[in-house]
Amino acid sequence: MRDQLKVWESDFGVAYTDRNQADWRARVPVFQEILAGLPIASALEIGCNRGHNLVALTEVLGPEADVVGIEPNQYARETARASSAKIGVLRGHAYDLPFRDNRFDLTFTAGVLIHIPLADLPVALREIHRVSRRYILAVEYFAEEETVIPYHGHAQLLWKRDFPAHYRALWPDLKILRTGYLENVADFDRQHWWLLEK
Repeated sequence: MRDQLKVWESDFGVAYTDRNQADWRARVPVFQEILAGLPIASALEIGCNRGHNLVALTEVLGPEADVVGIEPNQYARETARASSAKIGVLRGHAYDLPFRDNRFDLTFTAGVLIHIPLADLPVALREIHRVSRRYILAVEYFAEEETVIPYHGHAQLLWKRDFPAHYRALWPDLKILRTGYLENVADFDRQHWWLLEK
């Protein structure tokens, strides 16, 4: 667990932040489609990096929404904070979220669960589920079987999985409310998404 976090807190995470730039405006219609009509007044992104998803969400949810991100890399946190005064960005990681139970209407990850080793995944999912009052969104790479993908010189840093199956193995009563696929849409890189409801 700590070895993975050290990678993301290091210069490797800085390079990732510099490499992964997206136009938040292009992501607004994506989140509008995913969250259309849902009563969401607060949202937490786990692993927010530059904050482009958070800024897009402030446009989708409105100026009164409480939109917060957690990020382990200092450079990424500073970049996210500089991107908008409308979002809050705190130091943290998926294994120990500094929030009370049911704190946010929506908790979500985008390209984060893919970087968590299988042995540590339940810890992260339990924290994400714990702080969600109602909705959980995962925007991640999908594979029916656990598939390791070499990633920028690392052999154990990216996995494709059936993420909703992992969630529902822990909480069988979770409902898959909506799902979709983003093929090079708004700088999402061929990712599936699943919106779950508690």
